Amino acid sequence: RTLLNRLTQLPATAGGPPESAVIAVLHAAARLATATASHLRAGPPPVAPYEQLVAARAHLSALSAAPAATDGTAPAPDLPPAVLRRHAAVLEAAYAALTMGTAADIAVQGRKASVEVSPARFWYATAPAPYLWWHRLRGHAERRSVFFQNAVRIAMALTAARLVAGLDTLPHGFWAMLATLTLTRTTMDETWSTIRRALAGTLAGALVTAGTLALVGAHTAVYAAVLPVWMLVAFTVGPVKGVGWAQGLFTVLVALVFAQLAPPTWRLAEVRMLDVLVGSAIGAVFGLLAWPRGAHDELRRATAGLLRRAAEIVVATSASVAEGGAPATPSGVTGHQSLQHAVILAESAYAQFQSEPTPFGGRRRGVALPEVDWQATLMAGHHTLWGSERLLGPPHAPPGPAAAESVSGLGDRVAGRMLLVSAALDPGADTPTASVPPIDPALTGFTTEPPGAPRLYYATVSWLGSLMNDLARIAHGSRE
Repeated sequence: RTLLNRLTQLPATAGGPPESAVIAVLHAAARLATATASHLRAGPPPVAPYEQLVAARAHLSALSAAPAATDGTAPAPDLPPAVLRRHAAVLEAAYAALTMGTAADIAVQGRKASVEVSPARFWYATAPAPYLWWHRLRGHAERRSVFFQNAVRIAMALTAARLVAGLDTLPHGFWAMLATLTLTRTTMDETWSTIRRALAGTLAGALVTAGTLALVGAHTAVYAAVLPVWMLVAFTVGPVKGVGWAQGLFTVLVALVFAQLAPPTWRLAEVRMLDVLVGSAIGAVFGLLAWPRGAHDELRRATAGLLRRAAEIVVATSASVAEGGAPATPSGVTGHQSLQHAVILAESAYAQFQSEPTPFGGRRRGVALPEVDWQATLMAGHHTLWGSERLLGPPHAPPGPAAAESVSGLGDRVAGRMLLVSAALDPGADTPTASVPPIDPALTGFTTEPPGAPRLYYATVSWLGSLMNDLARIAHGSRE
C-alpha cells in the first residue's frame, strides 16, 4: 500500500526525456515487486532484484546529493528544482519497495531471510526469543494496553470463579473456572452473545446426558465404547459449529468420562449445567466491569496518542532539517522511543478491534468507528517514524534561509493537522467540536521551490506531503 501511494505521487516530468537513472530505479522496483509476488507464491527469494534496486537507488542518490559543505551553508545544487523533487519522490518509492521485499522475505523465511535485513527497521527478525518476550512484556505493562486489560479481566474473573467454587463447594468447581475462561470475551457484547449460545448448548447437552444416564445406568462398558467416537465428534464438529455446539458436545463428553469413575446419576447433568451457569455469570459480570467496550474505545485513544507523538516528531525533524543537525536525545535513550511505544499500543489495539463485533450504542461522541481508516492512522505513525530516521541520518548543512523557513513552516502545519485529527478521533470533555476540512497541498506551500534548496529539502517536503495524504484518508471517515 505504501509503495502504491508513493508511485501515484510521483511528479510528472517537465516535458523533457526521462532520466536514465530514474528509469533504472523504477524498473528495478518493478522487478523487485514481481519477484516478491513470486516469492510469496513459493518462489525463490528476491535477492538479485533487491540488490539491483539497492544499487540503482544509490546511484540516483549520488547524482542529486549535495556536496559536502565547507562554509556551514549548503551549496547551490546543479540540478533544477523539478529534477530534485522528482529524485526525492523516486528515492522514497524505492525505499518503500525495498521495505516491501524485506518484509515479504521475513514473512516467508523468518530468521533465515535471504535479503539484507535493516537492523533498525527489522530488528525483531534477528533478536532472540527471550528478548522478544521481554520486549512484549515491557511494552504492554500499562493500563492502556489491550493485552494488559485482557489479562486483568481474565485474572479477576478466574479468581472470582475459584472463590465461588470454594465457598459454595461446587462438586466440579473446575468446570466453573473453565466456563469463565472459555466464555469471557473482550467486549460485553461478544461475551453476552457467547454466553447465550453456550447456555443453550449446555442445556441441550445436559438433557441428552440425563437421558443417556437414565437409560444406560451403570453399564460402564457402554460409556467406554461410546467415549472415543464422541471425543472425535466433539473435537472436530464443536470448533467448526461454534460455542453452542462445543459446549453441548463437551457436556456429554465429560458425563461419559465421569460415568466410568463413579456410579452415574442424572444429577451429573444438573451439576454440569450449574457450573457453566456460575462461570458464565462471573464472566458476564467482569466483562461488564472491566473495559466492556474492549478495543473500540482503546483504539481511538491509542491512535490519538500516536498522532500526538507523531506531531512532536514532525516538528522536531522539520526544525532539525532547517537547522542542519539532528535533535538531541537524552543519554541512553533511543530516538523516537515514545513514538515507537505509541505504535505498539495502537497496532495491538487495532488487531483486537478487527476481531471484535460492532458494539451496541452505535455512534459515540460523533465518531463512527467503522468509517475511520485505522490502517492509515497506523501508516502515518510508521511513515513519521522511519521517514524521520532517514532524514536525520548524517549531519548536513542548513538548506538556506528561504528553504529553512519553508520546511519549518510546513512541518508546523502538518503537526497542527495531526493534532486536529487526533482531537477528532478522541475528543476530550472540553475539546471544541470542529470538522476536519479537506486541504489542497498546492495551497499549503508543498509546491514552493526556494532558490538554492538541496535535495534534502525536497525529500523532507515529500515526506511531509505523504503524511498529509495519510491524514486526509483518516479525516475522510471522521469528518462528519
